[in-house]
Amino acid sequence: MAEDSRGDRSPDNRSGDRSDGPAPASELNPASELGHETQDVSIGPIVKFGVGLAIATALVSLAMWGLFRYFEAGQDRRQEPVAPMVAANLKRTPREPRLEPDPLAPRLAARAREDALLTSWGWVDRNAGVARIPIDRAMELLAERGLPAPRPMVAVTPEAGKRETGNGKR
Repeated sequence: MAEDSRGDRSPDNRSGDRSDGPAPASELNPASELGHETQDVSIGPIVKFGVGLAIATALVSLAMWGLFRYFEAGQDRRQEPVAPMVAANLKRTPREPRLEPDPLAPRLAARAREDALLTSWGWVDRNAGVARIPIDRAMELLAERGLPAPRPMVAVTPEAGKRETGNGKR
């Protein structure tokens, strides 16, 4: 702090000696003694920014609308004319991706093929003598005759797999 001609220290001249440390807050800003900010935020720049943002949004939206109209008109010019009957049918057809008109049709067709195999007579392999009979008849035969007897299991021993060599002595 600089001393004036009377020997008093002046708080306004701080360009010289700084050995005294920082000045108290009350000397720098008398309002800081109140404990809160005394200046409010200026609302003018905030309102200007909001108005500018709204105008920019409206201009971009208008430009995008015009761009889509331009692309749509160009696409209409490139399309080939279609016959009136086709055009009428296309108006009824929904846009892509289209769902199946009858989603159950493939499943019902597969079920009909399975039922035809299960309920009909036919040859599986004529040369080998293998035939197909209806499932109802197969169940009747199974009930009359019973299940075939199980085949006996062949026990495999370790010696069964050995080969004899030479003179047959072990």
